Amino acid sequence: MFRNLTYLLLAAGALIAGVMLYQLSQVSAEPKLALVYPQPRALADFNLTDHHGETVNRERLYGQWTLAFVGYTSCPDICPLTLAKLAGAQPKLAEQVSQPLKVWFISVDPNRDSIEQLNRYVSYFEQASVLGMTAGHDQLFPFVRQLGLMYALSSSTSQDYLVDHSASVVLINPQGQLVAMFKPPMQVGELPVINVEQLLADFPLVLNKLNAG
Repeated sequence: MFRNLTYLLLAAGALIAGVMLYQLSQVSAEPKLALVYPQPRALADFNLTDHHGETVNRERLYGQWTLAFVGYTSCPDICPLTLAKLAGAQPKLAEQVSQPLKVWFISVDPNRDSIEQLNRYVSYFEQASVLGMTAGHDQLFPFVRQLGLMYALSSSTSQDYLVDHSASVVLINPQGQLVAMFKPPMQVGELPVINVEQLLADFPLVLNKLNAG
């Protein structure tokens, strides 16, 4: 009888230890292509306009998770690929959080990207959780900079000018704070576009780290 009790206690102890080690490994596991900030970064207020013509400010970030990136509708490759990947991954990512998860496409080319153009562009992806938005550079530049991203306009006078911009995607928590950045793989000869499989693998690890902090 006592021997059976001893075996039972040992088995229970091993099970508890195994669960604790698993939980510890999940918390300490490092995402491969994501940077989690040691402290959430509060964002200053901003004033943009979305593709429905509605005002977008800091309050629009509250109560939701937001994946945001910068680009422009005339972008020949990185922007449409990134938006398509994020729109496709959004349902699976949203399952992992208790509050809504939105995707923000922030156009840094307001000269060509009117509200009507943004509406056509975003509507193509048929994803209600995806919002396109823009503003004048007086609003865009400080907002993009505080997201840890960048853009630079070409000095060309051609109407087909290109805009240099970051290819990373940032994560903003429901308190409107910048908490992480997902980076594209940098490989010679390949476009720096977010890898969906890696994003899906890194996302729960990022959430674990945020919850542990």
